Amino acid sequence: NICEPNSFEIMPKPVIKRLHNGLPILSVPMKGTESATILVVAKVGSRYETKAEQGISHVLEHMLFKGSKKWPTARDISQALDGVGADYNAFTSKDETGYYVRVAHQHLPLAIDIISDMIWQPVLAADELQREKKVICEEIKMYEDNPLMHIGDLLEGAVFQDSSLGVNIAGSLKSVTKLSRSQVFKYHQRYYTPRNLLVMVAGKINTQAERLLRRQFNETSRGKMGGFQIFKPKQTKPRVVIQRKATQQVQLALGFPAYGYRHKNKLALDLLATVLGGNMSSRLFMRLREREGLCYSINAATENYEGTGVLAVQAGLDTARLPQAIKLIRQELIKVITEPIGLEELNKAKEFIKGKITLAMENSSTQAQWAAKQYIFENKLEDTKQFLVRISQLQARELSLAAKEVINFKQANLALIGPFNSAKPWLKLIKP
Repeated sequence: NICEPNSFEIMPKPVIKRLHNGLPILSVPMKGTESATILVVAKVGSRYETKAEQGISHVLEHMLFKGSKKWPTARDISQALDGVGADYNAFTSKDETGYYVRVAHQHLPLAIDIISDMIWQPVLAADELQREKKVICEEIKMYEDNPLMHIGDLLEGAVFQDSSLGVNIAGSLKSVTKLSRSQVFKYHQRYYTPRNLLVMVAGKINTQAERLLRRQFNETSRGKMGGFQIFKPKQTKPRVVIQRKATQQVQLALGFPAYGYRHKNKLALDLLATVLGGNMSSRLFMRLREREGLCYSINAATENYEGTGVLAVQAGLDTARLPQAIKLIRQELIKVITEPIGLEELNKAKEFIKGKITLAMENSSTQAQWAAKQYIFENKLEDTKQFLVRISQLQARELSLAAKEVINFKQANLALIGPFNSAKPWLKLIKP
């Protein structure tokens, strides 16, 4: 079996301990590494925001690095972490916000001390907020000026129309500029609570680190958390959204509403996306780039959220080649619905995923994020051996079922960035 899981153990099953305040601490001891990572995840992202709060999750992520009670300024935090050669960063998504520090294992206590103080006691200075909002506005402009970076946001705005999931994670220039210190403070109090946080440590860890985690994250609950409305697609006909831009190359993204984290067919759809456009030997890459020479880049991938997701194909190509490219992409999508995937191709896709996981899991930060996402969104803890068993057991019929459920051209969404005046010419190319 090409995905035989018993010959190696990439990541052991995480150990979970819950503090009296309800906060879960997950730990993954790793052999053969001298590093350790602490990751703190808040189960809040842009989909939780009201219209008046758009962009606030991302703004708060930035502000936590601008100073805390023990490290009052951004310089204090960065100097302390840079002084031990730490790798540190944060991320905001539609469902979560995360902060991580990766250090040589002997410096893990320092990393825990800093990140816990950032989480519980950020300064959130008003003058610093005004400066940082300007920085974030420049970040928004950077993404909007880069079609390759922006096409995904444009697509999800169409797929998740009239939902907070369809709003750019960073918000807009207008919404970010309007955010006040009071809004940011209240948002932090509402969502950065023990029962809405997860702490994850991975790498070379010991009992001293565990004791420190218990002490530093021993906060009591505060505030009342908000929530979000589950997205249910109501789309009954295809949509085309365009952003007019004088570019030499068109960015294309064709997507469909898909599965959320806990859907039973999620893994089958992930594997199907690999077959379609997950690598340089995939169907779309071989057809559009290698055989037809239509584009430089093309890929297919899934994006998962709570209760929903997206299956998307993305490509960059010359405007004149766009009609042919859409036609061929459509043909390949229909083919996975109507024709079963062969055993050899299926096994190659499984082996590809196995290899990528093996490489990724050598990093303690990756292991921390893998386990945290599982626990938060799938309500389970699964080691990589168990995951690979599930991959190896997938059958072609399960991929066909996922294709039939998701690839529905009545719910197709086409996003285009390029020198276009109208969406009408492109709509007919994706009609059922």
